[in-house]
Order: sequence, then structure tokens, then C-alpha cells
Amino acid sequence: MEQKKQNTGKALPELLAPAGSPEALQAAMSAGADAVYFGGAAFSNRMRARNFGTDELTEALQQTRRWGVQSYITINTRVRDDEMGEVLSLAEFLLRGGCSGFIVADMGIAAQIHSRFPEAMLHGSTQMTLASAADARMMAQYGFTRMVVPREISLAELNTLVGESPLEIEMFLHGAYCVSVSGQCLMSWAMGGRSGNRGECAQPCRMVYRVQRGYGEIGEKITDRRLLPKPDSRNAADYPLSLKDMCLASRIPEIIASGVASLKIEGRQKPAPYVYGVTKIYRTLLDERRAATVEEIRALDELFSRGGFTDGYFRSAEDTGAYSRMGGIRPTTEEQMKNTGGSPEKEAVTKYDLAHRASPCTGKLILQADRPAEMTMTHCTSGITVSVTGETPQAATGSPVTGESLAKNLSKLGGTPFCWEHGQPETEIGTGLWYPVSAVNAIRRRAAEALEAALHPAPAVKTGQAYAHTMTKEAENGSRSPAVAVLTGRAQWSDGLADAFETIYIPAADYLRWAKDGGLPGNVGADLPVLVFDGTGLAERIRELKAAGCRQVRIHSPGQLQLAKEAGMHVCGSFRLNVWNSDALHWWYAAGADRVTVSPEVTLGGLRSLAKAGLPGGAVVYGHIPLMLTERCVLHELSRREQPPQQKGKGGQKFPKPAIPCGGLGGRMPGSGKVCGGTKDNPCLCTGILTDRTGSTFPMQAKNGETVIYNSLPLWMADKMDTLPPLTHREFLFTIETAEEIRQVLRDTEAGLQRTGRRLK
Repeated sequence: MEQKKQNTGKALPELLAPAGSPEALQAAMSAGADAVYFGGAAFSNRMRARNFGTDELTEALQQTRRWGVQSYITINTRVRDDEMGEVLSLAEFLLRGGCSGFIVADMGIAAQIHSRFPEAMLHGSTQMTLASAADARMMAQYGFTRMVVPREISLAELNTLVGESPLEIEMFLHGAYCVSVSGQCLMSWAMGGRSGNRGECAQPCRMVYRVQRGYGEIGEKITDRRLLPKPDSRNAADYPLSLKDMCLASRIPEIIASGVASLKIEGRQKPAPYVYGVTKIYRTLLDERRAATVEEIRALDELFSRGGFTDGYFRSAEDTGAYSRMGGIRPTTEEQMKNTGGSPEKEAVTKYDLAHRASPCTGKLILQADRPAEMTMTHCTSGITVSVTGETPQAATGSPVTGESLAKNLSKLGGTPFCWEHGQPETEIGTGLWYPVSAVNAIRRRAAEALEAALHPAPAVKTGQAYAHTMTKEAENGSRSPAVAVLTGRAQWSDGLADAFETIYIPAADYLRWAKDGGLPGNVGADLPVLVFDGTGLAERIRELKAAGCRQVRIHSPGQLQLAKEAGMHVCGSFRLNVWNSDALHWWYAAGADRVTVSPEVTLGGLRSLAKAGLPGGAVVYGHIPLMLTERCVLHELSRREQPPQQKGKGGQKFPKPAIPCGGLGGRMPGSGKVCGGTKDNPCLCTGILTDRTGSTFPMQAKNGETVIYNSLPLWMADKMDTLPPLTHREFLFTIETAEEIRQVLRDTEAGLQRTGRRLK
């Protein structure tokens, strides 16, 4: 096939492969990975992978150092205060074992590692939802050297970010897509108590659902089986949250030209043959600086895919139809055998050969009478030379040794990370000498061991002080702490809200329109967008807010915090920062946040622990918790699907056929000034219901191509306010409620009434 013009002026990015097991590690190195990422038995965001025990971690780090492969260790879960000591012990163990760096998602872990081990490399996990140059500039101040961008990034956004970021940029290249923006998914936790932020995701996005337009009766269980998806369905339309796997093999020249630092293959839960096959193909494409052929794409598909591949997000700026072709489901064994010509997966590689990774060396063996044998060995790339001695040669009683007679044993370097540049080392042998084969083998082994030790000395770990808390925050118990409200839009506003809450946050675009209209209450602030790739646009939006009189903003990322503080604004960090521990809270406070709402996953015991440490945060006490944030409109494909009968379910809710007025394409799309029936700055809000196979319903809101999926039952603590520990504030999330429903919530809260809902436990 015709290849695109190459940009040979750019250095090749690092090829980063997954290693979910010792076997997968060997496969990745054999296939040509420049770096690997893996985790231990704890604190890794892929706890369902095979992972590595303590002894296996030691061996894995020795192997990667020996073969010149970078090793990035995943410590990318969120942790409680009582777990931090174990995390830091693990980090020190890994550093002394020679790991190259850590992939982290918890700012408490990052702050402690950076303070205790100031030379340790920190990579911001995609779970941190870092997306803009503003995020990169902020993290660069706190010891980070790289950030892993969301899978939803487009080529145009990648080019801009790489050009503006002070950090290295790492991006996903191949593997599974999470339909939710990474770090913004609470669905597994809400549905079954298995937290994706703790590495325990049950993958509810891969299950069957029915999508319908309109809210109906929220929280009502649907019992009419005709209205429920079939658990054994093979219809892709019944899997609205399941996406095909990412494959950017056809975009390699453009990716190289972007200057991105590292290309990451997803798959720590995949077997070693998959890791080998995928890594091998991408190694070839990168080395040859070309796009994949049809045959290579087919080979990747045969290794694994969910109904084919997609590059929908990556090409979103050039193909407005890309989003609608992203859905896919995992094939059955029979389907995969049919697709692969009778084999459910590629033939397993039984031995992963690393000989091709060996570094060329030169050497010389000197045998002279009456002096110990001497052998030197020089690493060609680095120029490092070592010298060792061995047994003293003896006078020959028969045929003396020669270079030719020693060649067979001298040339052997198998099992070492070296090879002889010229097939064997030189020899300098005196007259009439004899030297046993065992001595030849011994001195050769010692030389190779000495060179390996010189190239990879025991890591010197520079240590510092523990990350200390230098501030405290004032807080009040239960219902006495200040109340803060977050609205989805201005339509939820009513005059009583200004008196009911200390601060009320509305979307930034709504704030600007309201300010233009006049009459904006002084305690109303702006809620910034959650995911922002355009750092320049975000900075401009914050300047507009300041000019409009905004003094308070709700932020969702480090870069947003920095820009808001530079503008002199009062900042509240949202629950989307996923704060679990006092070290993380302290970091956000020290960085400039005035308030921070902790993760909804934190228990009452966790909140008490934070208050006891003198670093309380805020807590959500009411609201339908957002469980997923997707960068594609889940409602967009609704009109294409077969609809359920127009019946009335329990509670009288109706299920009419939809009439989607928009293309469902996001605000990042070119030429999308008209979206969702409105304008880019003022789109209409589409609503829907997601029903699972049990009949549980989850409300959805879609705007500008993004969809937020909410929990079916709201968090309700009105009758339990006296159980709350000291808090900086109580947060009320008003998402799907009308203005009248909000007023009713306030009346019931004031009365301390008990209502159906989730509880902080």
C-alpha cells in the first residue's frame, strides 16, 4: 500500500509495553519494547492482572536493567492515610531495586515520593485527567517529568500539547478504550462496590444496557422484561458503553512527527503472546517510520479486538463521523475462531529470545608465562572498559593453546546482555602455554559480569525528608459547616438559592451569559469544564470570567487551579480530583486551593481521619453522583437502534421513540457551531435513561458531545447531618433536578427528613 511521506527529522518515541506478568515482561522485551510498565500485588490500577510478587519484582527490575529496558512501576491507585506507609516502603524498595520511575495518580503519594526521594521520576497517570499545557506547567513544579494524556486526545490537540508542554507527553497507542474519561469513573464502585480508583474495576461499561430518551421516573426499577436488554445479546446496539479497541497503527508517521515522547500499549491483563505480537508489529512500524499495511492491521485484529478497531477520538478533528463508528463488543470464542481462521488467538511463542538486544563489545585475552591471565572487555556504545584476572597459564606438555583453539569458548556470551562485535575477542598468547577450558570460561564469565556491574551499578537513592503538613484548615461539625451548591445550568436557579448557600457554582458559559444579562448574585461562582485540552482557550475563558466579575471558581485539574490563582480567584477543588488522604489534601491546599471536596468514595471514617489530621475537606451530602463522563454522546446513536415498545413502565414512565435534533458531535468538532440544537456556547441539554439488565435506571445528560451518567439514587444525608465529622463545607450537587425539586430538597433538608438514597457510610 502507498505510504505517507516520512518525517525522518524526528527522533523515534519510546515504545512502552504492558507487563502484567513475568511472562509478559519477557515477551515485551523480546518483541523490542524500549520500556515496560508493571505493578506489584498492591496499589496498582490493574489489580486483576497477574502482577508481580516481591521476589518477582526484584527479578523483573534486574532483568530490565540488564537488557537496557526502562521500567515504570504503577502505583496509580488512591490510598487512605493508613496505607501511605506501606506505599512508601514499596516505593523505596523499588527505587533501590533500580526502577526507572513511578506512574502515580494520587497527589499524596506523589508529594511524599518527591519529598522523600527527590530524584525519583514521576509520571502523571492518565487517571489524573491531565490534558492541557496548563496542567503540564503546574505538575512540572512538583517533580513530575511526564504526563500520560487521556485516550480522547486528537492529533491536532496532541501536536499543540507537545509543542507547549514542559513535560514529556505519553499517549496510548493501542488497546482497550474506557468509555469514561480515565479518572472520572465511579460506576463500578456505585454498582458493586469495586472501585476503579482502587484498581478493582468490574468493567460495567462492557455490560448490556438499554438507552432511552427523557428521564421518566428516576430511581424506579423497570420490571417489564420487554424493556430490558438481554444479558446474552450479541447485538452491538445493546452495548452502548462498550467501545472497540484503539489502534493507531495507521497513524505512525503523524505520531512520530508530533514529537510525542512515549507510545503506550494497553494490556496488563492480556497474555504474553498478545503482548509479544502487538509490540513486535509496532516495533517494526516505528523502526521503519511507516503506517501499517492492511495485513498488519489484520494481524493485530487476530490477536484481539472488540469487533474491529477505532481511532475515532484521534481523528475527531478531521472526520465528524468518527464517533459514530466506535462501538464494539468482545467476540465469543466461536466468533474469534471464525475471524481468525480457526484459531482463537495467535500461536503462543514458547520462548522469548533476547539475544537480539545484546550490546556489541570488544575484548582481549592476554596469556603470558608466570603472570595471571588478564581479560579486558569494552562496551562499544558507552566506551566503558573493565579488566579481570584469572588463573596463571602453565607450560604446555602437549600442543600449546592458540587463538583458534580458544575461539569456541571465548566466543560464548549467551545468557548475557552482550555480543562480540567481531565474533570473538582478540588474543595475545605467549609461546608454549597451556590454559584449561574451565579457566577460559571462568575469566570470560567474570569479564561479562564485571562489565554488567559497571554499566548497571547498584542504584544510589538520594533521600530527603517526609512530606510535612505545614497548615491546618478550619472546619465545623455536621450541619454547621457552610453549604455549597453546584448547578448543571441556570434553568435550575430560583431566588431562594442565594440565601440558602454560601456559594453557588454554575457552568462557566452560563455565568458569562448571566453576567451579560445583569442581576448576577454576588455569591455565584463559575464551574469550569472538567476535561479541557485547549489550555489557551481555558486561560482566555478564565480572563473573561474575571472581567465579568467572577471571584470564585470550581476547578477539576492542577492547571485549572494555577490559572485561577493567577487570576486572583477563590478556588474550590471538586470531588473529581479524587482526594482520599491528608497528604493529597495538603498538597492541594498548599498549591492554592481554598477548599477541596474529597472523593465520594471516602467513608465517614475516612472523613474523620482527615479531620483528625487537621486537614478536613468538604463532602458531597446530596446529589446524584456523576458515575461516568464520556467524550462521545451516548444518545447520538439512539435513533439508529431498535426501540422498545411504547409501553408505560412502573410509575407511569413513558418510553417514546427519540427525536435527536443533533448529530451528537462534541464541541471539539470542527464546524460544530451548531450543536445539540443550540450554539457551541449555549447548547441545549439532551436527557436520557440508561437501564441495566436488572432494571436499574441511570439518568444521563448530554451536552456538546459529552455525556454524564448519574447514579439512579441520590446521596441523601439530611437526617444524618449530626453524624458528619468536621468539614470545610457540605456540597449539594444539583444535576437532574428542576428548580422546584431543588426547593423541595432544601425544605426536606431543613426539616431533617429521611428520604430514599445512598448514605455516606
